[in-house]
Amino acid sequence: MIRIVELAPDLAPGWSNYVAEAPAATIAHELNWSRVMSDGLGHRPLYRLAIDDDRVVGVLPMVLIKTWWQTRYLISLPWIDYGGVLADNGEVEAMLYEEARRLTKEMKAKFAEFRTATAGAFNLALLKNKVTFLLKLADDPDEIWKGFDAKLRNQIRKAEKSDLETAFAGIEGLPEFYKVFAYNMRDLGTPVWGYGFFKSILESFPETARIILVKKGNLTIASGLVLRFKDRLYVPSASAYRSFLKYCPNHALYWAVIKKGCEEGHKLFDFGRSAIDSSTYKFKIQWVPQPTQLTWQYYLWRIGEIPAINPHNPKYRLFINMWQRLPLPIANFLGPKLIKNFP
Repeated sequence: MIRIVELAPDLAPGWSNYVAEAPAATIAHELNWSRVMSDGLGHRPLYRLAIDDDRVVGVLPMVLIKTWWQTRYLISLPWIDYGGVLADNGEVEAMLYEEARRLTKEMKAKFAEFRTATAGAFNLALLKNKVTFLLKLADDPDEIWKGFDAKLRNQIRKAEKSDLETAFAGIEGLPEFYKVFAYNMRDLGTPVWGYGFFKSILESFPETARIILVKKGNLTIASGLVLRFKDRLYVPSASAYRSFLKYCPNHALYWAVIKKGCEEGHKLFDFGRSAIDSSTYKFKIQWVPQPTQLTWQYYLWRIGEIPAINPHNPKYRLFINMWQRLPLPIANFLGPKLIKNFP
């Protein structure tokens, strides 16, 4: 008989083995994100497994977010582009979604969000305003280069002619990464994720998480976080100083990651999610002309419609304009305390 249970320490190996073997598993299903969500963001993990006898047949990673204004919601998973149920079949999938509904009511959350790529058959509200960009990698980076249009190749060449250098690092590269990242987030009018959050990622995934730095001379002008899961590479966070954009540092960064992915034998490079027609969407579509739709699913309980908790919501425009004017130390102090309230 299949039963749904809460994750316990003795069940952790079964969870990890299941995710390692499941073809449909995403980076969000890795168990160590539970630690990142708890230690790095202060959220409460609500991880559930489906077990048939002693065999794991499904998992659902979720966390409870409690905001400072006393609103609650369940997310699978915050910050990451993916999440939702991973299951052997439709029966197990339905049981885990039903458990999510139960927890939504028990925790008095307004809604539960599942960051899935495709919709299931469970009559959930759907949001389709985000896409990701998947670039197929090859053994030889020249094969990928030939597929780029002339404009993109020229921008990559410009970065090379500007004497930009790229380097990969472990947790020792975090201070340089965060300096650029925090500065850029303030300029965008977006509260920055905390230094401790990224530190937790690098500590939780020491073998599969690293930093890439783009330097001009001795100055780091762009940086990114690179993650690996199975045969995929991800860059969920990347930034550059605006004053150096004329040198195309972002092109240097992404091209270096792509070449590294080819050298290491990876099959796909995931540029990460973007809202349709946003500035990041327009940048990424140069590299991957055919984006991949993300279909996030919602169980709405104490709310009538899908919430628009994102900087593209017009009601946040005044806040964004104000945040852009904050002194950097104040933005860096307040940002992590505020942003963790948002998924």
